[in-house]
Amino acid sequence: MIVDNSVDILVVEDNDSERASIVESLRAAVDGVSVAAVANQKEALDFLFRRGDWMHRTETDPPSLILLDLGLPDSDGLSILGEIRSLDPDDALTLTPVVIFTDSHATTDISRSYRCGANSYVIKPLSFADFQAVVEAVGRYWVKHNRVHA
Repeated sequence: MIVDNSVDILVVEDNDSERASIVESLRAAVDGVSVAAVANQKEALDFLFRRGDWMHRTETDPPSLILLDLGLPDSDGLSILGEIRSLDPDDALTLTPVVIFTDSHATTDISRSYRCGANSYVIKPLSFADFQAVVEAVGRYWVKHNRVHA
């Protein structure tokens, strides 16, 4: 778990090396970006709802972006997205962009992700250089260029 109190991006990725690469790439791409990273559904929901290890997190605003892997050890990732999108419409978290960042090329996963409310579906490249470039592009777009909820 990588901890930061005020968070621009929440990364939900179970693979330790991929999670570290994502965080490093985001920080390289967007000056001053604040990133929190968790490894599973429980940690993600605890972070978002300030429970468990995250109960003392003082930042009440949701992250500006959630990068979410589908293949988590304790869920398929879409259950996290479902919890976010099923909140009261007045909850700012419901407006947070969620980008699915996964290995899956399956059209069923792509369709299910969009039906559950994903804002984007990005397939992880196989090469390390391409992986970094894609993460950097996603970070720059969603944090620097896209306008999110106020």
